[in-house]
Amino acid sequence: MAGIFNTLLSSVLPVAFIFVAGYFVGRRNIFSQLDANSIFKFIAQISAPAIIINIIITTDVSRLDPVLAGLYLVSELMVYMAGFFVSKKCFGLGFRAAILCGLAASFANHVLFVYPIAKFAFEPIMTIPVRSIITIDIIVFTLTVIILDVHKNPSMGPMRAISSQLQNPLLIALALGVMINLNPFGVPLAIIRFAGFIADAAAPCGLFASGILLAGPISRNSLKLAGAITGLKMLVHPIVGFGIIVIVGGYSIEAARTTLLVTVAPVGVMALTFASRYDGKTDAIAQAMVWSFCLSIFLIPLFAVI
Repeated sequence: MAGIFNTLLSSVLPVAFIFVAGYFVGRRNIFSQLDANSIFKFIAQISAPAIIINIIITTDVSRLDPVLAGLYLVSELMVYMAGFFVSKKCFGLGFRAAILCGLAASFANHVLFVYPIAKFAFEPIMTIPVRSIITIDIIVFTLTVIILDVHKNPSMGPMRAISSQLQNPLLIALALGVMINLNPFGVPLAIIRFAGFIADAAAPCGLFASGILLAGPISRNSLKLAGAITGLKMLVHPIVGFGIIVIVGGYSIEAARTTLLVTVAPVGVMALTFASRYDGKTDAIAQAMVWSFCLSIFLIPLFAVI
């Protein structure tokens, strides 16, 4: 119990309080929704790509565990599909809305929440699995956007939808990071520090902006759907992840600890951002973000020490 309480105080709350601060100033109308959107634009275009570059150029490739990352991906895709079918069959949502609910149910807020907590709570080597998941999820996210674009505008066609993603800042950052890492002369210290300096701004800015965004009025018309998304993210995903990684994959809890932390991370901000773009269930996803965030504050310290 002491370990859980210590992790809560020393690693989780310092990160969570930034979200609470954003929520408070949002409720007081000190910062507006437009302010939050501007901050998210900075994160999407500048800071998040810097995180990807920083992860790639500072990660010891020999320490990567592709099997562990692959098992997490399997659990994520299973919850993704479950969220899609539950939304479509049980709530009668259309294809795009169901896809977005599936994304919300499975896509964790690892960049802005779990990753900084892991850096506080664990040795640097234990953050490598989280880094791997962040990199893999860029591909999952990109494929989701391609599917949504093709469905929204069938005349676009798959090839045009794929080519449009070549301008995706996250994919560009991924390719640039690999190119820098393959440089035979080594990675210049200036680039490492530059990418790290910008990357460090993502988590506090993103959590602060998330608090502002969720401080606005949220409709209560989709409470059941919000409950389903939250249940899939905070209950089903941890159970499925534990079963696949520990029971089927044979990993010890200690070896998989930070990977399991991602399964109890709150709903990712990207799900809400793209719900607005593709006419998804923004109210349900926003409500699920609030509920899952509150639950994760208590679940993450528990998973960090069990």
